[in-house]
Amino acid sequence: MTLRKFTLGALAALLALVAAVLATDGQSRPAGAAAPGAVSGNIVLAHWASSAEETALLKQVLTAFEKKYPQIKVRRRALDPYPTSMLAQFAARKPPDVFYVDSNVAPDWIRQGLLEPLNSYVSRSKFSTKAFYPRLLGAFRDSKGETYGFPKDWSPLAMQTNTAMLQKAGVQPPTTWATLNSAAAKLRGAVGGGKPICIAADWARLLAFVYQNGGSFLNASRTEATVDSPAVRKATEFYVGLKTRGLAGTPAELGVGWCGEALGKEKAAIVFEGNWVVPYMAANFPDVRYQNNPMVKNKQEGNLAFTVSYSIAKDSKNKQAAWTLLSYLTGPEGMRIWTSKGLALPSRSDVKPLAGRTAFLQAAPAARPWQFAPGFADVITVAGNELSAVFEGKQTIPNMLEKIQSEAERTLRRGR
Repeated sequence: MTLRKFTLGALAALLALVAAVLATDGQSRPAGAAAPGAVSGNIVLAHWASSAEETALLKQVLTAFEKKYPQIKVRRRALDPYPTSMLAQFAARKPPDVFYVDSNVAPDWIRQGLLEPLNSYVSRSKFSTKAFYPRLLGAFRDSKGETYGFPKDWSPLAMQTNTAMLQKAGVQPPTTWATLNSAAAKLRGAVGGGKPICIAADWARLLAFVYQNGGSFLNASRTEATVDSPAVRKATEFYVGLKTRGLAGTPAELGVGWCGEALGKEKAAIVFEGNWVVPYMAANFPDVRYQNNPMVKNKQEGNLAFTVSYSIAKDSKNKQAAWTLLSYLTGPEGMRIWTSKGLALPSRSDVKPLAGRTAFLQAAPAARPWQFAPGFADVITVAGNELSAVFEGKQTIPNMLEKIQSEAERTLRRGR
C-alpha cells in the first residue's frame, strides 16, 4: 500500500523545520552489517495501518524475524497521519529505527538527510540487490547511486473488466485507446444505473495515460518540467473526454467512494486500479466475476509503479540491528511471507506472487515510480486541484497545464 492519496502540501513547514534541525548535525559513520548472532538490541519499526489484514500480516513477518533473530526485539509503531507524524519525530531527533518511505516523499527525505545511506551495508553484508526490479529500486537512490531504502512491495495499475457485462455487449477487453473507446460505446446499455468506465480526477491515474502517449511530467533527470506539451495535452483530452462523451463517470457520479467499489457494485464495467483491488473484491464482492487485464496503450505502453521502501533513520541508535531487520524484510524470506496473502506484489523477481497477478507483473518494464522532484508537494497539490476543476468544467485543459508548468518551473528554480 502507498501514500498516493495523501495531500503533501501541508508538509512543507515541517520539512523546513527538519532541515533547520539537521543543519547542525554532524555526519555519523555508517557501519556494515555484522554477523546475525553478534547483533542484538531493541528497535522500533514505524508503519501505517491500511487495514487490519495488513497489520496482522506485518505481525506475522515480525514474529518470523524474531524467531530467527531472538536477540533483536522489534516494537511496532503505527502512525496516523503517517508523513506528518514521521517528520515531527525526525525534528525531535527521536525517529523510529526502521520505517516505511513512500516513493513520492523519498526525494525530499533523502535531500533533508533523514535517511541512512545503505550502500556500505549492502557491500559489507553481501546483500544482493540483483533481484529487485530496477525502476523500483531506483526510486530510493539519489543521482550519485547511493541507496536509501529497498522496496518492500509494489503495484502498478491494471484494467479490471466485468466479465458478464463485456460478454453481454459482445466485446473483448480493450488493449488500446481506440478499442477502449469502441468497447465503451458498445457497453452503454450493459451497465444499468452506471457508466461503462469509472475514472477519477487523479493524476495517479491520468499520468499512466500520459506515459502511454509519450508524455511526461518531468524530464528523465527531473530538472525540467514537461507537463505543458502536446503529448500531455492529448492524453488529458482523451482521459477527460471519456467523461465528457458520456463513456465514463467519476466515483461521486456513480455513487461510490472509489472505482474499485464501482466495479464491485457493478456501476462500471471497466476500471483502472492496482493490486489492492484483488483482496478488496474477494472480501466484499466475491460473487462478481471480473478479470485483471494489462493497461491499454497508445503510442507505447505506460504505467505507474506505486512502491514503498523500508529505510533506516540517520539518527537510529542501533543501526546494526535495524539493518538486520531491513535486510530480512526485503530479502526473499521476509518478502515471501509479506506477499503470501496477495495484499501486495513482491518487488523481487525471485519471489513468486500469488496466482492471477500476471497482468500486474507484465507492467513492470513500462511502469515508472509515482515520484517527482524534491519540493514538489505544492506542485502536486496544484495539479490535483486543477484537474478536479477541469472535471467540474471550471477550467480548461490548456490553462490547467500552463498553470502546473509554471508552478513546477518555480519549484525547480528554487531547488537549484
